[in-house]
Amino acid sequence: MLFDLIDLAKLRRAIVYGLLLAAVFILQNLICSRIALLGVRALFVPVAVVAIGMFEGGVWGGLLGLVAGYFCDLGFCENTILFTVLFPALGFFSGAFSKYFLHRGFLTFLVLSAVALLIVSGCQMFRFLFFVDTNKWTVLKTGLLQVLWSLPFAVVVYYPCQSIAGHGMRELGN
Repeated sequence: MLFDLIDLAKLRRAIVYGLLLAAVFILQNLICSRIALLGVRALFVPVAVVAIGMFEGGVWGGLLGLVAGYFCDLGFCENTILFTVLFPALGFFSGAFSKYFLHRGFLTFLVLSAVALLIVSGCQMFRFLFFVDTNKWTVLKTGLLQVLWSLPFAVVVYYPCQSIAGHGMRELGN
C-alpha cells in the first residue's frame, strides 16, 4: 500500500538526474579546475540546473538546484551559501519561463544558460566591485571570461538532460 504512493518512474528520473549532477560536478571540480583559460576556470553546474529546470519544470529545477548548490558551496571555500540560494532560483525560474513563455529548444537553452552564468558571475563579483578596493575592469573582465569559458559546456549538458526528460515523458505517457 505504501509503495502505491511512490511513482517509480519519477524516482528513477530523479536518481538519473542526481547521477548526472554528480558527473557534472566531478567534471567541473576535478578535471576542468586544472584547466585555466586566460586565468579563469569554468563553472558550469548552473547550466545543468537550467537544463533540468527547462526540461522538467520549475519544481524539479528548484529542488535539484538546491542539491547542486549545496554541493557547489561545499566545493568552493570562499562561498558560504551563495550557490545554495542562487541555484534553486535559477532552476525554478528557468523552468517557469520555459513552461509558460519560451520554446524548449537548444537556442533558448543557450540564452538561458548565458543569462544564468551572467547572474552567477555577477553575484560572485558583487563584493569585489562594490566593497573591495580593486581594479573594477579586471574583475569585470574575469567575470565575462568565466561566462565565455563556461558556456561551451552547455552542449555537454543539454543532450543528456533532453534524453532523460524524453524517456520520462514516454514512461508517463505524454
